[in-house]
Amino acid sequence: MTLLTMGTFGDVRPFLALAYGLEERGHVVTLAGPENFEQYVRETYKRPYASLGLNSQQVLQSEEGRRWMASGDSKQFLKQMAKITHESRFALERDTEAACLDCDIIIAHPLQVFYACMLSEKLNKPLIIANLFPISPATSAFPHFLARSKKLPFGFLNKATYRLVNSVYEKGLRDDMNEWRVRLGGLRPLRGTLYNKLEHQKVPVMQAISPTLVPRPSDWADTVVVTGQWKIPARYVPEQEKAALPEDLKDWLDAGPAPIYFGFGSLPVLEPQKIIQMVMEISHTLQTRAILASGWSEMEMGGVPLPDSIRMISSANHELLFPQCSLVVHHGGAGTTHTAAESGTPAIICSTYADQPFWGERVTELGIGDHIPFPSLTKEKLLQSIRKLQAPDVRQRATEISKRIKMETGLTAALNFIEKQIPTAPVYKN
Repeated sequence: MTLLTMGTFGDVRPFLALAYGLEERGHVVTLAGPENFEQYVRETYKRPYASLGLNSQQVLQSEEGRRWMASGDSKQFLKQMAKITHESRFALERDTEAACLDCDIIIAHPLQVFYACMLSEKLNKPLIIANLFPISPATSAFPHFLARSKKLPFGFLNKATYRLVNSVYEKGLRDDMNEWRVRLGGLRPLRGTLYNKLEHQKVPVMQAISPTLVPRPSDWADTVVVTGQWKIPARYVPEQEKAALPEDLKDWLDAGPAPIYFGFGSLPVLEPQKIIQMVMEISHTLQTRAILASGWSEMEMGGVPLPDSIRMISSANHELLFPQCSLVVHHGGAGTTHTAAESGTPAIICSTYADQPFWGERVTELGIGDHIPFPSLTKEKLLQSIRKLQAPDVRQRATEISKRIKMETGLTAALNFIEKQIPTAPVYKN
């Protein structure tokens, strides 16, 4: 089997879990993803990794990448994704084909769906889609997250947003895909809409999301399953990732009340000093402690020392840290959203792009969090949300949802689904 993924490490990690699980069941697996994670996976996890010709961190940390991510503009997001794919198309085409040549089935991340479909058709390989966020198939239960985050009043309008987004996205990729189809040989130009074909051909879809956070829509076909998160089995997690929190951080946590966690993951913060100043002012106003995680952003205070009530860290094990926090403020990535929900800690999602607004609306609807789009983030809005989420009934709901998520067995459900689909999963046909 070949597992194709793309994006940040939050997009690689679930596929790494899937690879370990499939290998334990006797399957031969090729894991392929962004080239910037090759060394990390090979050296830290000691397992093979096929590099696909794109450095996702380099893209996100570029000046242009930082601007379009921070804008929160979905149209700009689709445009930039098409541009990135276009500029890297020859390396991506070469590397994805090499990764899939000898496999018996292709399992693809949403950002690899077009490549996977072309290779499924050319190489006659069955296909399974693996979503880390509910991007497909279309549903009347909620809109496509790139169209809007809030539900529309009628189900057919929600469903229509998928056709709209898919048509825009496919239009940006069609010329490159048709060019590649010519080079692959024997493939006629694309016809119709790829996502419609995937539904009509009943290509299996796994949603690696919690059914507690996103109950399965009733209008999805039997070939679509909501499994729960895919977590790497503890026996494969490297010791440095299983290690306890740093002693100095543990000492700081033990020395006072639970802090508010502020972290924006791989989101490049354009004006980090403004974020630091905002955290300092909120901490002072609420007389609370705070942890500020810089992630990929280069946060500096310009030589001004932080008060003892604020701790800045580059990163930390969220599974260990979040339960010790009173509140989590984060960017809204799928992985961080699930981890916060499982910890039982209320969360404020400050979203910018892709599926982040969707998760912001989900935690709001469940009553365990709030949503503030990052471009409109202010100290006043953040203070209002924090005070709202400090209510005892919010913590009680968060605790109840945490218990339900902890009972889910996402990886096992995914493995069972894959093995059930192997005999019947279709080859994509144009």
